[in-house]
Amino acid sequence: MNNRSIAIIIALAATMPVVGMSEELNTDAISQQQENVRWEQRIRVLSPAPCSDVKGRVEVQMETKGLSHIAARCFVLKQSRKGTVAEDVPLLPEGFSLDADGRGSFHFNADKLPHGPLTIQFTGENEEDGVRDLYELQVYNTGGKRDKTSGIPDTIPVAARGMKLAYSDDFDGPLSISRDGRGARYNAHKPTFGDFSGWPFSDPVGDLNPFRQRDTYLIIRARKPEGSRGSTGLLATVDMDGKGYRATPPFYMECRLMAQSAPGTWPAFWTITNINHGQGDELDVIEAYGGWGEGNPNSTGYWVTSHFWNQNDAEGKPLKHPGQLIQMTDKGLKTSWSQTFHTYGLRVDRDFTTYFMDDREVWRHRTNSFSYSQPHVLLINYAIGGSSGWKIDLERYGNTSEMYVDFVRVFEE
Repeated sequence: MNNRSIAIIIALAATMPVVGMSEELNTDAISQQQENVRWEQRIRVLSPAPCSDVKGRVEVQMETKGLSHIAARCFVLKQSRKGTVAEDVPLLPEGFSLDADGRGSFHFNADKLPHGPLTIQFTGENEEDGVRDLYELQVYNTGGKRDKTSGIPDTIPVAARGMKLAYSDDFDGPLSISRDGRGARYNAHKPTFGDFSGWPFSDPVGDLNPFRQRDTYLIIRARKPEGSRGSTGLLATVDMDGKGYRATPPFYMECRLMAQSAPGTWPAFWTITNINHGQGDELDVIEAYGGWGEGNPNSTGYWVTSHFWNQNDAEGKPLKHPGQLIQMTDKGLKTSWSQTFHTYGLRVDRDFTTYFMDDREVWRHRTNSFSYSQPHVLLINYAIGGSSGWKIDLERYGNTSEMYVDFVRVFEE
């Protein structure tokens, strides 16, 4: 995420030996057009408010424009004999309908859903004109039962077998963050340069402090109060002097998170080997781009990408930046990064750099020399627009969106 624009990414992707970002994203968008689908913002939830608390019997008030079919659901993670599974829970009662003005309300019992962050997904369509809409309501359930899938697991990930735990944070206690990382566990800005979010990464003080700790979660809240440039958050494990934690290869690292898919949202978990200008590697374990509609990514998947900055091959040509779009809804939990929590992992060995989702390998490539010879700084962030190139449009969410981080941990040999 070094000061790059979407144009640069597309140009790099065009030279990749695997299918690159530009081709995959365009293909995904075209597939929607081939289905004669036109995405428009037709759904608005009046209550509860985005990013608010709910419990017990919750009334949902909504309005739509010109949609003939409406659905509302959330996905609940449960433990089974086969491991963690995602259950699709419909929320609309039988016989639900909207009035002549497109307004309606219904109730659901939050106490029957898991405690903590929930994404309620509203979908609607109009069969006559082919219009569809998707609206994601983020709420925090203060009722319900504690989710047995949350928190750092007792088990060691498959990819970390033979290694020892070197770093972990369950985010179940007070946060330790400072504007430059000095005197704290985390730096609130990318060291030492290169903040890249359209809504600025902000200091952990004052009214625009984006960081909160709740139950066993770190919450990064992106907001844009009227008259402000907005704010959102980033965490780095070294300060502006380069002091702090770095993962030493060979290692395996993972982070469990969930965020909202809306125009401009850009959650990420990644590493860098060099905090200054110059040569170095950047490994993006997850970069997810939110939003549906014309000019949006229109994808339920996420990107893994390896960047080999300012490096040339034996012929003197710039090293390629390999990347891959990971389709999620046909793998594992069969849910997207905004519907449920997922655990995103990375293992760096001498021979291969391997990416994981929910303890399953999703992609790999040969390890670059810098990736193995240099230690890695960990970063977690919730960018809103900026150098991704995607537009920002969070108006119907009150210009508020949240990323939830359950835990992060690293194993080293």
